Amino acid sequence: MKINLLIPAVRPLFETFLTLLDKNGLRYSVLETLRTQETQDAYYAQGRESFEEINRLRSIAGLYPLGREEAGRIITKAKRSAHQDGIAADIVPVLDGGKIPWVITGGNAELWLTFGRLGREAGLEWGGTWTPLDRFGIGWDAPHYQKTL
Repeated sequence: MKINLLIPAVRPLFETFLTLLDKNGLRYSVLETLRTQETQDAYYAQGRESFEEINRLRSIAGLYPLGREEAGRIITKAKRSAHQDGIAADIVPVLDGGKIPWVITGGNAELWLTFGRLGREAGLEWGGTWTPLDRFGIGWDAPHYQKTL
């Protein structure tokens, strides 16, 4: 499991978070934990570099190529990420049918807020508290959880 890639000092907090999600009957996916510098470079390029450069960096990182629309979307504000230190994970809700509700709406905002609350109960910092907040009170990096040591 991807949680095992986290450093031992934070792994129990993430295990507690996943247990809380399970106990509340919430489906989830752990998308990413430990991240290489090459992957971070590719993510940071999105929305900042040319379409060709973005996909060149993604290829170096072993990531699939993006279409023009997705390549134009900024997905990180950091050139260096807590993921690279093994202290962060991206964990998302999964709806019936296996869909991830990437766009936060009135119909799923409460689900994202519940995930954030449970992550904080487990002792993690939630990227959904990072400003700016949307109209539902959810910050710009809702899938992100970390524990800074």
